[in-house]
Amino acid sequence: MPPWIVLGILGDPQPPDMSWSQVVVFLGTLLGSHVDAAQCGTFTQVSSFTIPKAPSGMFFYPDQNLLYILCGTATNGDHYLYAFSTAGVQQCFITLPAGDAAQMSRVDGFQIVGDTAYIVDSQGPIHATSLGGSVYSMPWTNPCGCTAAGTCTTPIATWTPTVTKKWTFSGSQADIADGGGNDPYFRNSGIVASGDYMYAVNGVHPNPDLTCCYPKSLVKVKMSDSSIAQKWSFTAETLGHDIDMEGLTCGADDCATHMYIGDEYNFIYKLNLLTTDPASAVEQEWDISSAVGDVSDDKGIESLAYASTTGYFYAGIQETSTIHVLQLADGVTVNGTVAACAARSATTAAADDSSMTTILAVVCGVVAVLGIIGAVGYFLKGKDAKGRSARDLEEEEEEEEEEEDEEEEVE
Repeated sequence: MPPWIVLGILGDPQPPDMSWSQVVVFLGTLLGSHVDAAQCGTFTQVSSFTIPKAPSGMFFYPDQNLLYILCGTATNGDHYLYAFSTAGVQQCFITLPAGDAAQMSRVDGFQIVGDTAYIVDSQGPIHATSLGGSVYSMPWTNPCGCTAAGTCTTPIATWTPTVTKKWTFSGSQADIADGGGNDPYFRNSGIVASGDYMYAVNGVHPNPDLTCCYPKSLVKVKMSDSSIAQKWSFTAETLGHDIDMEGLTCGADDCATHMYIGDEYNFIYKLNLLTTDPASAVEQEWDISSAVGDVSDDKGIESLAYASTTGYFYAGIQETSTIHVLQLADGVTVNGTVAACAARSATTAAADDSSMTTILAVVCGVVAVLGIIGAVGYFLKGKDAKGRSARDLEEEEEEEEEEEDEEEEVE
């Protein structure tokens, strides 16, 4: 079948000057135009350090050049907060004791804004014995006496926060609508408070498995009335793989336009806060699994922070209690384009190949049928842009051949 027949679907019976390679490019462009894929960034692991407990939340406090690392190691138990230098040296260890009036269930995020601290509680709305919130605010007076020099006068302290306000989110509330009817809870796993708004993210929980309960959303919340100003909802199809977003942080622009998200499958995403479509909003993706190593699902990146003094990102891994210090960069440009990240595993790759094979089979089948229709239309009634039918073209070709024969005889 001549390659131009493929373009019979365009309704032009005149055979265009097109090779098979051009047809392949055309079809590839046609298929690719329906796929949104984040660009695949590169990274360098600068260093790493291990902390005594599993990190569940992390915040870089520029006023002291310290990383505050929250550890919620036991539901409804004691919680812990460490102060570390960006070089990985412990400066202070703070215990938040269980069983008091400020009981929090499972702490999963931390931030300091001026004289106010925010703590995320991923299971607060689930347990009746807790304060019941998804986020709490409280006055912040550093119990370790840490200074602008990045050192602390007291290496060990106890802190019983006085909660002044709480925000409670539900996955089943109409303006979030997460969980697909399988998980009504909004298991908040991160926080960025900025101005009049805060950002929260619904982490995945094995209930009954890690993939049962999409969509899961990142939400922008108006702090004065808890209304949802914006949300980005994700499923396993949005970015081409399963997601479990946990850690939130601003980058160099302090969340003026972008936010960075740590995913427990050991991805980091750069999300454009000005773009409403979730797939398009994730502009860049870093797969840091090669640095993290082999960890269990639901045990990867639990916390993420950016330090403006170093320009590095700090990713906290739940299973290994390790903080990976990373320098993130744009991906490698080929022909003016940064490629999307390749499928991570053989299983994923096989699934992707199977999906693409199915798509190509359908497209080729449609092209074949419509190409035949186009070819039939060409020979029966097709006309080109000058109004010439197929028979007219054939007669003209015969006349040209006769003229060429006559010229050859004269010579």
